[in-house]
Amino acid sequence: MDSKERILKMLEEGKITSEEAIELMSAMNGKSDQGKHEQKSSAEREPSGGTDSGSGLFGDYVGQFVDEFNKYVNKDKVNDAYTNVKGKFSTGRQTKQMFDGLEKAFDSVGSSFDSVFSQGPKNRLIETVDQPFNSISVDIANGNVELKPAERGDVVKFEVTPFYRKLDTKKNYFQDIICDVKNDELVIVSDVKSARVNVVIEVTAETLRRIILSTSNGNVKISDKAFTDLTVDLLNGDIELDHLDAKNAFVRTSRGSIKVTEGQYKGIEIVSMLGTIMTDNLDAKTIDISSNGSVNIALKKETEEATINSNMGSINISVPNGRELEGRLSTVLGQINYPPELDARYMKQQDIGFKELMLVNNTDEPGMFLEVGTKVGSVTLHRS
Repeated sequence: MDSKERILKMLEEGKITSEEAIELMSAMNGKSDQGKHEQKSSAEREPSGGTDSGSGLFGDYVGQFVDEFNKYVNKDKVNDAYTNVKGKFSTGRQTKQMFDGLEKAFDSVGSSFDSVFSQGPKNRLIETVDQPFNSISVDIANGNVELKPAERGDVVKFEVTPFYRKLDTKKNYFQDIICDVKNDELVIVSDVKSARVNVVIEVTAETLRRIILSTSNGNVKISDKAFTDLTVDLLNGDIELDHLDAKNAFVRTSRGSIKVTEGQYKGIEIVSMLGTIMTDNLDAKTIDISSNGSVNIALKKETEEATINSNMGSINISVPNGRELEGRLSTVLGQINYPPELDARYMKQQDIGFKELMLVNNTDEPGMFLEVGTKVGSVTLHRS
C-alpha cells in the first residue's frame, strides 16, 4: 500500500479529518523529489490537527486531484480547467470555492464519471425506508439509478465518490442528499455536481402508482415492476427497462441508447435524441418512437398503432405473421424493403430521393396502423 492509499484509508476509517488528510497529501507532494523513503515517512506521521487557511494548501489538493484525473481524460482540457480553478483560491472561502471550482472543472472537461471513478474505494450507505409509499420521485445531478425488487424491506443504497465526505452530523446520510417519504411518495434528491452519487432502490411493493426519474451523466435500469405512470428523463446516459408493466410510459434520453425488454404497456413513448432504440418482445397497444439513430423493434399482435421516426438511421420492424397492416412507410435517402406478399403501393419512388409506400388493408379485420419514416436510412419491414 503506497502513501496515498494509506492516507485515504486513514481518512475512510475516521482516524484523521479531511483537513488533516489534505495537509498530509500536500506535505507528501512537496517532498516527492526526495525519494520513496521520505514519501512514506510523510504519509505515516501523526496528524498535527492544524489547517492551512492559505490558498496554497487547497491549490495543492486540487492539483493532487487533477493529477489523478489526467490519467483518464484529455490533459489539455484538464490543465486549463485546473488553472481556472486554482486561481480562485487566492481569496477567502477556500472550501466553497474548491467545490465550486471542481464542478466547473468537470463541466469543462466533459468526461465520463464512470471511467474516472471506476477504481478505488467508495463511500457507501444503506438507508432503510420505514414509512409506506406508493410513488417514487428521483432527481440525481450525476449518477446511475437502478430500481429493482427488494429481497426483504424497502431500502435505498447510496454509493458516493470517495473525495466527497460531507456527512451530516444529525442524520445518517450525506449532506446535500435527500431521502425521505412525503405524502406517500419516496423522494430522493441529490444536486451534487462535484461528485458522483449512484442510487439503488429496492422496493417490496409489486405495483406503484407513479415513478418520475430524472438524472444526468449516468445510466438508468428498472426491472420487474408495475406502474400506472412511468417517466424516465435522462441527460447523457443509457436506459434499460426489463419486464415492466405500465399503463402509460414516457422514456427519453438526450444522448444514449434505450433498450426495452419484455413488458406490457398500454401506451409507451420512447425518445432518443442521439442513440439507438432496441426492443424485444414489447407488448404495447400504442407505440410512439422518435430517434436520431437506428431503431430496431419487434411488434406484437396486440399492437394497434405504431409511429416511428428517425432522422439519421435505419428502421427495422418485425410484424407478426397474419397481422393485417395499413399505413405508410417513407424515406428520403434510403430504400424501403418489405415482404412480397404484402399489399403495398408505391406513391412515390425514385432511385435517389423521397420514397413513399402505402400499406393497404383490403380485409374486414382491423389492421395494425404503421406510420414509419426516416430521412437518412432504409426502412425494412418483415414478418416474424
